[in-house]
Amino acid sequence: MSTGKQPDWRSKPRKDQSPTVIGNDKNFWKWSKEEGFDLTHPPTPESAPVEPRLTLQCALTPVVIDPAKTALLIIDLQNYDLHEALGNDNPEFYRAEDAVLKYAIPAARKAGIQIIWVTTGYSDEDLKEMDPGVFKTFNFEPVKLSEDWQMLRPGEGLSNKGMYRNQKGVGDEIGEVADKDGKVIDAGRVLVRASWNSWLHDPLSAAYFDGQRAVPPDVHFYKNRSSGMCDRMKDVTDFLNEHNLRTLLFTGINIDQCVMGTLQDAYLKGFDTILLKDGCATSSPWFARWGVEFNCLISWGFLSSCKDFAEGAGVDVDEDEVEADQTLEVAKPI
Repeated sequence: MSTGKQPDWRSKPRKDQSPTVIGNDKNFWKWSKEEGFDLTHPPTPESAPVEPRLTLQCALTPVVIDPAKTALLIIDLQNYDLHEALGNDNPEFYRAEDAVLKYAIPAARKAGIQIIWVTTGYSDEDLKEMDPGVFKTFNFEPVKLSEDWQMLRPGEGLSNKGMYRNQKGVGDEIGEVADKDGKVIDAGRVLVRASWNSWLHDPLSAAYFDGQRAVPPDVHFYKNRSSGMCDRMKDVTDFLNEHNLRTLLFTGINIDQCVMGTLQDAYLKGFDTILLKDGCATSSPWFARWGVEFNCLISWGFLSSCKDFAEGAGVDVDEDEVEADQTLEVAKPI
C-alpha cells in the first residue's frame, strides 16, 4: 500500500553520500560526510547553523551538539554503591567516578551544559506500592555454587537452590557505620530518599553543591525504578522538555541496568542519546557491559567517552591516562 509522497524534510540516502536530513519535521538531524550527525536541532533544515556548537567524537562518527540543548545525566553514583563504609570496593565504580569528576563535569561546566544528577531513593509511599518485581531486584540474591561464578560462561555457576532473602532490603534500617577515618555515620534506611546511603558519594556530592553556583545550576532527582525516564518517573522527562534539552549524555552505574534503562526510555521518547562509556561501570559480568556498548554503537544513539567529551569542550586531557581504543568491531555494510 502506498504511503504517499515522502515529506520535503527528509531525503533518501544519495549515491554520492551528499548531506541528508533525517527524522521528522518536529525532530530531525542533519548528516554530512564532513561533520557526521548534526544534533543541534535548528528550527528548520534550511536555518543557519546553530552557534555555539560542540563537536563530539563518537566511536563510528563525529556528532555536533548544541550545548544549550544538551544535558549530562549522572545516574546512581551514590553512597549505597560507592562508600567504603558500606563495604563497597569495586574498582570499576571508582574509575567511572574519576572519569566523571575529571572530564565529564568540567566539560559540561565549560560548555554551559546542564548537569542532572539522578539517584535511587524511595518514599514511604513508594515502599507501600512497590511492585514485587522491583522488590525482588533489591531484596533477593541468588545462592552461589562457586565463588568465581561471575567468571564462568553464561548459564554456568548459578545454584539450582534458588535465591535467599537479604537481611537488609529496601526500606530497612542499616544503622551506624564508620568511614576509614573512624567517623560514625547514620546510614539511614536502605535506598530511602533523603537518607545518607541514597545520597551522592562524597566527591560527587561536593561537585553537586559547587554546581549550585553554575550556569545553568545542577539539579537532582530521585527515582524509584531502574529507569529514571520511564512512564512512572516523569520528573526528569518533564524537566528536559520544559528546558528544551534534546541531547543527553549518559554516565553512571550500573551500565546494564539503571543507565541502560534510562537511556533506552530516553531513546524511545525521541531524545538524542550518547553513552560516555568510561563514565559508566557495572558489577555484572563483562558481557553485560559489552552488550550495552555494542547497541549504543549501532542502535541506541551513539557511543563516546568522558575524555572525548572533554576534548570537544576544550578541557585539557592527560594523554598518559587515555586508554587504548577498545572500539567494538562491527561488520561493515555490504
